[in-house]
Amino acid sequence: MVNFIDRNRPADIKAYTRQASRLRGKEKSSGNTSTLDSSEDRVLLSPMAKEIRMAKNQLQEIPDVRVEKVTEIKNQIAQGSYQVSSEKIARHLMGESLLNELL
Repeated sequence: MVNFIDRNRPADIKAYTRQASRLRGKEKSSGNTSTLDSSEDRVLLSPMAKEIRMAKNQLQEIPDVRVEKVTEIKNQIAQGSYQVSSEKIARHLMGESLLNELL
C-alpha cells in the first residue's frame, strides 16, 4: 500500500517521520541484518526490466545509418543505374497513410 503525503503540510511529514522511526526501531530490535541502512536507497529490477534494459543497450550499439547500403545507392546514382519504382513508393505511401488513419 502506498501512502501519499502532502509535503506542504508539516503534520504529514511529522507522521511519516515517526512511522519510519518506529519501523527502524523494530528492525534494529529484531536483529534483522538484511535490512538497509536508512540513508541507503535501493532499486530492484524485475527480470523483464533487466531484459528491456539489455535490449535498449544493444539497440544503442546499432548504427543509425547502414553505411554499405548508402554507399551502394550512391554508386548506382553516380553510374546512372539507380532505378526508383513508383509502384513501391505508392504502396509505401498508401500503407503509411492507412496506419496514420488507424492511429
